Amino acid sequence: MRKVIDLCLDMPDFAEDLVRTACHFCLPEHKTAWAGYRQSFNGGIEKKLGMTFAELDALLENEGREAFIEKVTAAANANAPTLDDFVKEMDALGVRWGMTCHNSHDNDKTAEIVRKYPDRLGGFIFVDPMDGMKAVREVERGVKELGLTALYITAFRTHLPANDKHNYPLYAKRCELGIPVFIYSSMNLSRAVPMDVGHPKYIDEVARDFPELQIIASVSGWPWVNEFIGLALRHKNVILNMETHQPKYMMDDGRGYEPYRYWIPRIQDRFVFSSDWNSQGLTLKNLINQMEELPFSDDIKEKILYSNAAKLFNIK
Repeated sequence: MRKVIDLCLDMPDFAEDLVRTACHFCLPEHKTAWAGYRQSFNGGIEKKLGMTFAELDALLENEGREAFIEKVTAAANANAPTLDDFVKEMDALGVRWGMTCHNSHDNDKTAEIVRKYPDRLGGFIFVDPMDGMKAVREVERGVKELGLTALYITAFRTHLPANDKHNYPLYAKRCELGIPVFIYSSMNLSRAVPMDVGHPKYIDEVARDFPELQIIASVSGWPWVNEFIGLALRHKNVILNMETHQPKYMMDDGRGYEPYRYWIPRIQDRFVFSSDWNSQGLTLKNLINQMEELPFSDDIKEKILYSNAAKLFNIK
């Protein structure tokens, strides 16, 4: 069995995550921002709760908010897995190591997860760039006190493109601390922000301004796939992944991922496996198998699935 490193290794939905996600998708104060994700990237929440969206909506309308939260919480507690269960699944699939976070993006909760399995998991740091020096200090605390491993900048959550100058002190601190930064690089489905806030062109400016910054451009760049690939061709400090998008899409003409079939063999040292399996509502096994079935050489698949990430994070 091939060893695998997953640089977007979602945690399973624990009980509190199922409740929070159901609230995002159903409560009126969240529905506008999350409508696109409820339709396309809902993580299979209906199956996990044992309740359809129609049933959830009816529950909220007929019984009210308090009853909605109470019954969703009961369903979540009855269905949620444990961290130990998930690590056993990693063992069965050959997943040696993964970058992860608590589903709330709370840095302290992420650190609790990582501390339970420090040889198997690294943790993402999330901050709000608008917090200024508070955010910079939180990055330092995340590394030095919490033992977290990388910074994640998510444009559709921060509402800022990668090159916004509020991000620059965070990039500088990252260079000082010697940790990579993952930068969201794709269209988003949230109507709360412009669709192109994660366009790859914004990372180009960051890579030019911070040549020491090790950047993982995440989420495949779709629908700007050629521009996304262009980042890796222009910048030696940029690595690509297909987080949130299925590897098999490369083989489907018309989906927009066809350029990867030509370019991945040419940038094979700067492409890494990142499943984001839970957000896609798929199994980790499914996504690893999709990667294995692509028509690349075994050497290329070894680099994508393991050795490129092992080198980046010094995993033995």
